[in-house]
Amino acid sequence: MRLYTIMQLAFEQAFRRFPDRLHESSFRFGGYPIRVRVVGHEMAKQITRPFCHLESDTSNVETPQLTIDLWDESETNIQCQVGSPNGNHSRIKMTAISPDGRLVGQKLRNVLTYYNHSAQHIISSVVWNDQLSVYERCKPLARPLLEWHNDRNVQMIHGSLVARDGRGVLFGGKSGSGKSTSALTCVCAGFQFLSEDYVGLQEICDGSFLGHSLYNSVFLKIIDLLRFPSFGPYVMKGLAHEEKAAVLLSQVFPDRLASAVPIRAVVLPRIVHSAEAKFYLASKGEALLSVGPSSLLEIPSRRVGVLGFHKIAKLIERIPCYWLEINRDLASIPHRVEELLVAARAL
Repeated sequence: MRLYTIMQLAFEQAFRRFPDRLHESSFRFGGYPIRVRVVGHEMAKQITRPFCHLESDTSNVETPQLTIDLWDESETNIQCQVGSPNGNHSRIKMTAISPDGRLVGQKLRNVLTYYNHSAQHIISSVVWNDQLSVYERCKPLARPLLEWHNDRNVQMIHGSLVARDGRGVLFGGKSGSGKSTSALTCVCAGFQFLSEDYVGLQEICDGSFLGHSLYNSVFLKIIDLLRFPSFGPYVMKGLAHEEKAAVLLSQVFPDRLASAVPIRAVVLPRIVHSAEAKFYLASKGEALLSVGPSSLLEIPSRRVGVLGFHKIAKLIERIPCYWLEINRDLASIPHRVEELLVAARAL
C-alpha cells in the first residue's frame, strides 16, 4: 500500500511539473468507459496504439469505470524504483498481491504497475526507451487489465476472435494448434479482427455471449510472418531474447477492427496433411477439453479460473463447435470458416 501511495504522489508530481505533457483520452474496455492519463509525449503517442480501436469520444460525460495513470520516467526524470538494481537489464517479472487482496502489483524490467481493485485504478511508472520489450510496447498493462475485466464479469480467456457480418468466430485450442494463423488468414481475407490472444467473454441477459476485443496487436515468430506479406512494413521486432515480433493491425487494416461481437461458433483448428482445409462438427466434450484448459492459462486466480471454466462450458453448450483441419493451403481457411458460419446458422 505504501508504494502504491508513493506512486500516486509521483504521478501527481509529474503532471504538475509538466502540464503540457499530460495527455488524456477515453476508451471503452469490455463495453465500459475508461479514462487514460499519460505524462510524456512519446509514450502517450505509442502506448495506447494497441487499443486505439477502442477509443471513444472524450466529450462523453459517462463516469469512468477505470482510471489508468502512467508517466514516463525517462522524459520527466521522476523515478519510482522502476530500474533494475545496478542497471542489470536481465529479464524481470514479479507479481505480488496485498494480504487483503485489494492491490495487485507487477514489476517488469522497465515497468512498475499497481492495480487497486476497490478504487478501480491502475497506476504505472514506465522507463520508455529502446530496451522496452515488444510485449510491453504492444500488450501494455496486460495483468492489471485482465484483473479489471474479471472484476467487471468480463472473463478474459485465451483465444483468437474474428467476425464476418457481425457473427463472431472464436478459435480455441492449445498453443501451436493454428489459432493465430487461422484468425489472421481470415482477417487478410476481409473478416473483422477482435483478438489474437485475449478475448473478453461476457454472458448477456438472453443467455448468449459477447466477445470483447482488447488489443489490436498480434505476435508471431519471424518465420510465420512470411505467410502474411502485407504485415511486412509494420513488423516490430523484439529484443534479442524475444522469440516473437509484433504487428499492430490498426496500422495494417484500420477498417477491419471491431470492439465486440456476438460469438456464433467455436472453431478448433488442427494441422493435418490434407489437400485443403475442411471442417466438421466437434462434440461438446471435445470442444471443452480443447478450449477450457488452454483458455484459462492467463487467469490470475483459482477462484476466477473456476468461474471462467464454467462460463466457457456454458458458451460451448449453447453454440455450435467445429474442428477445422488446416494445412499449408491457407487460402482455403476463410472459405471454410464462412461455410461453417452458414452451417451454424442452420442448427
